[in-house]
Amino acid sequence: RRGGAVELPVTWQAPPAPAAPGVVVVDGTARVVDGSTVPATARVQVTQPIEANAAVEDGVVASATFTENGYSPNRLRNGVTNDKAWSNWRSGTKNPSDTITYQLPRARDVDRVVVHFYRDGTTASYAKSLRVQVRDADGTWVDASGEVPVVGDGAPAPVVEVPVRATADAVRVVLTARPSTYLTMSEIEVFAKEPGTSSDASAAQLAVDGRPLPDFDPSTEEYRVDARRGEVTAVAADPYAAVAVTQADHAEGVATVTVTSEDGTRHRTYTVRFQR
Repeated sequence: RRGGAVELPVTWQAPPAPAAPGVVVVDGTARVVDGSTVPATARVQVTQPIEANAAVEDGVVASATFTENGYSPNRLRNGVTNDKAWSNWRSGTKNPSDTITYQLPRARDVDRVVVHFYRDGTTASYAKSLRVQVRDADGTWVDASGEVPVVGDGAPAPVVEVPVRATADAVRVVLTARPSTYLTMSEIEVFAKEPGTSSDASAAQLAVDGRPLPDFDPSTEEYRVDARRGEVTAVAADPYAAVAVTQADHAEGVATVTVTSEDGTRHRTYTVRFQR
C-alpha cells in the first residue's frame, strides 16, 4: 500500500501471522545485495478503495489533436470546472472531430470519466457525442465506452459522465463536433481507485521500561502497573496512525497513550496507572 526508498529481493519462509483486522503480516528473510540475509517482515494493509481524480496528479501529460492559440489541453486538468480551458476554434471550416489525451504516470484502475463542456458566449460549443478510449498493455487504443450523446443546447453547459472499467496508463476522449461548430471545454476528470486511509486507532502493544504489558488487549483502555514509575511506550496497530504518550508525573502517577487513526477520524486513549 505504500512505497519505500529501498527494495530488496525477499524470500518468505513462514506463513502469514495473525494481525489487526484488514492486515496480514508475513515474517521471512530478505537477501541483501552482498548475498547475506536479514530478518524481514512484510505488512500488507487492506483498506476500502476511494476515488480520486487522477487527471490532476503530478506527471500527467495532456495533449490534443488541435488547440486554438492561447489555450492548452493542460488547462483541462486544473480543477476548475467552469472556465474556458480548451478550444478548437479555427477560422473557416471547423474540425469535425478532435481528441484529448491524458498520459498517466502509471497504470490506474479507472472507474469513470467526467467531461465538462463550456458555453462560449451565445454559442453552444458542445460536442454532438463523445467516446472514451484507453490504451491497453500492448499500447493499442481500445474503446472503453460506446458513443455517448451530449445532450443540451443552452446553459448550463452539459456535463457528461461516462462509466469506465479499465486498467490503463492513458485515457483519451474522442469528440465528434456538431456540423460547422467548434468545441470548448472546462475540464476532463479521470476518476480512478486508490487505497483508502485506515480508521484504526487501536494500539498493538503497550510497554513499561521496554517490557510489554502481559495482559494487554487493544480493546481494554486502562491498566494498573505495580511500580512507582516507568517509561511508557506504545506501538499502533496501524503503522500510519499517530501515537502520543504523556508520561506519568510525580504527583499523579498516571501515563496516557493517545492513538489517532491515519485518516484522523478516530482517537483512542489508553491509561496506565502506577501504584505499589
